[in-house]
Amino acid sequence: MRLLTVDEVIRIQKSTLPKSGESNIDKLSGALGRVQSLIDYDNCDDLFDLAGMYLVAIAKAHAFNDANKRTAFQAATIFLKLNNIKLFPSVYLVKLTILSAMGEFDYKQASATLRILSDYRDDLVEETRSGYI
Repeated sequence: MRLLTVDEVIRIQKSTLPKSGESNIDKLSGALGRVQSLIDYDNCDDLFDLAGMYLVAIAKAHAFNDANKRTAFQAATIFLKLNNIKLFPSVYLVKLTILSAMGEFDYKQASATLRILSDYRDDLVEETRSGYI
């Protein structure tokens, strides 16, 4: 499993909004620490749970002057991509990010939404591609 580093998340944020000012390394480290704690203390190896935690923790940490939600979404998406999971474009990803930042979705709810909007278990819906449904 490939996790994101503090430097990588800072680069993600800078690519999202290059002139956004300094990052609060302590807040960002705390957010990424929540992902690591999920692994260390809950023995979590579920990629969607970890992506959900990236999304919620970074969005709520306010480690950047601006683009916290965009950075959180990009970090979760890149984490999944690095671990060979593809998300499908959907307006629901925007809604998920906003609800997560507002505290209305926790990481488990984010995880479930990301799982549904990904290529996870596409074999279950193969028949829809052939016009069956």
